[in-house]
Amino acid sequence: MSFVLTAGMLVVAGLVFAFTMTRRIAPLLALRREDRLDRPGERLRTLLRFGLGQKRLVDPEERGPGLLHVVIFAAFLVLAIRTITLFGVALAGDAFHLPLLAPESELGQVYLFVKDVVVLAALLAVAGFLWRRLVTKPDRVTRSAEGVVILLFIAGLMVTEIAFDGALRVSRGEAATWAAPAGSLGATLLGGFARDAGALAAIATASLLLHLALILVFGNVLPYGKHFHIITALPNVWFARLPPTGALAKLDLEAEDARFGTATVKDLSWKEGWDVYSCTECGRCQTHCPTYVTGKPLSHKEVNRAIRHHLVEEASPLTALARAKEPAAREAALAALPPITSVVPPDTFWACTTCGWCETACPVLIENVPRLVDMRRQAVQVDATFPDEAQRVFKGIETQGNPWGIGSNKRTEWCEDLDVPRAAAGGTFEWLFFVGCAGAFDDRQKKVSRAIVRILREANVSFAILGEEETCTGDAARRLGNEYLFQMQATALAETLNGHGVTKILVQCPHCLNTLANELPQFGGRYEVVHHAELIARLVADGKLRPGAAAGLGEVTFHDPCYLARWNGITEPPRAALAAAGVSVKEMPRNRREGFCCGAGGGRFWLEERLGTRVNQNRIAEAALTLGDAGGVVATGCPFCLTMMKDAVNETGREEKLKVLDVAEIVALGLPDRTARASAETTPAVLAAPKQDP
Repeated sequence: MSFVLTAGMLVVAGLVFAFTMTRRIAPLLALRREDRLDRPGERLRTLLRFGLGQKRLVDPEERGPGLLHVVIFAAFLVLAIRTITLFGVALAGDAFHLPLLAPESELGQVYLFVKDVVVLAALLAVAGFLWRRLVTKPDRVTRSAEGVVILLFIAGLMVTEIAFDGALRVSRGEAATWAAPAGSLGATLLGGFARDAGALAAIATASLLLHLALILVFGNVLPYGKHFHIITALPNVWFARLPPTGALAKLDLEAEDARFGTATVKDLSWKEGWDVYSCTECGRCQTHCPTYVTGKPLSHKEVNRAIRHHLVEEASPLTALARAKEPAAREAALAALPPITSVVPPDTFWACTTCGWCETACPVLIENVPRLVDMRRQAVQVDATFPDEAQRVFKGIETQGNPWGIGSNKRTEWCEDLDVPRAAAGGTFEWLFFVGCAGAFDDRQKKVSRAIVRILREANVSFAILGEEETCTGDAARRLGNEYLFQMQATALAETLNGHGVTKILVQCPHCLNTLANELPQFGGRYEVVHHAELIARLVADGKLRPGAAAGLGEVTFHDPCYLARWNGITEPPRAALAAAGVSVKEMPRNRREGFCCGAGGGRFWLEERLGTRVNQNRIAEAALTLGDAGGVVATGCPFCLTMMKDAVNETGREEKLKVLDVAEIVALGLPDRTARASAETTPAVLAAPKQDP
């Protein structure tokens, strides 16, 4: 090939790519600043695991197509070296090779073999993806011509590589060999030209020219569609939110330029803009999303698409905003931006249960939940447009310190007869039992609170409660968008806990756990926080608790609370606690990281579910199918999950077959008789008589 032709192709393609990327990046410069350069060691490990390692793509629920993608990704990595080599050959001649990779060297031979293997594997993977797109058409895959075109681009790159290598092998008279499977295949197909040197030279030149042209065109096509992720995905993984991922960002509400939420696209952070550029539209976020599965108007994939298109549509005012220096110019640019609700309607962002499945499933670590919560923050704190039920929650927390709005002086009625020690009494204690609002005010959850006290006493654990000093963590307020109310609660709670010198906290609510462990550090509260199932499993392992078998339960399945399993990675302790009580868990198909939400998270527990089918009914149907005709017990470890599952049992007429119990209740059923006798008068019916329906 001509040096001038190759160089000209490179220059033109490079200029076009630079122009396109400038137009894509320019709008992001107008978006909110956010530091994503901290903790480089953790970021590197994340990149190696999820970016280069493709960890999420081989998760069990989508392992087949994930492996196909891994093959193509590996092919791109390996062929990047080949691409540089081919451009060198086109510019400098056949003798060009990269250092250490001379074709006759041992390392060069190894590389050429690996290259041939991934070329053939990538062709098979392309065929598999084309079959999925054109024949099986799974629901989660976006229907688009772009996907087919990109696959044909990839196939073209592999075919031209095979043709080029094959033509060279034939012209050199090299025999077919397993050491060069792709080149040998090409040589076999082109064997008829063995005596026509001119034809072979033409085929080699044409294949090389077409291969390089495909690469250059391919690179310039990517920024115009969803396959932009080929460029942006690895940086997106590097810039991902680091643990604790369960914590939402703290807003500085007293700053002169305070931000209260997302009003327009310019209120998104540059990382949130990069997120939507990186969305592969694979649809993995939909597979176990409770809102999508039950017909709510929320698909995280579609939200990403909508915002990406909006960024392109509003590129001019955003670019002008980024460049504006005068206040008048900034105001004009801002005025040109439509509200974010024109892109993501309120019904969409209010539907989210913040269960975290979308972020657990995303191969490129897109952060969906904080973006939707910021839209709620704007609706609540600025626009004052939010569901009526949320107002009652806010009022209850603000006036009584709990979302039920029950008098705070009744917070300890659940344990009046148990002589539970108070932190304010001044005695020493190891664990602060943070009862939570549900554990103190909800009649059903009070039984769980009492079961936990019973377990702690059986294991001789030193503990105390805050009593009337306890107040709501504000989890529901924050996730419903009332950041101001949350910060009031968090500040007061941290002061109370720190005032008592608390270092270790026991909770029965995963939402309390997430707030106390992951979000209270934003307000100076740093503690060791454990869920009661964790402590039970620990006490059993240490030999301090020896429950017997919990009789009369029948089959038991376990529902993983989202804020326990997904957001905080706690999946095995509840099962270990149940095993200690002689329970063998019969797993639902969707369990642990794949567990299906009960529908209560993100403050949705307090809101009416008017759209689609009920999330809790979807989940209880799965539990019923798992337990079979004989029925049994649905165990859980969250007050909201317990209520939602119990409601679903009643709503679907399964009261005769299904019971819903907390892990602590089941463990308490197996405690020694002496404890049962000692508390017979005060133990709830579900603990005193296991055969009764709670």
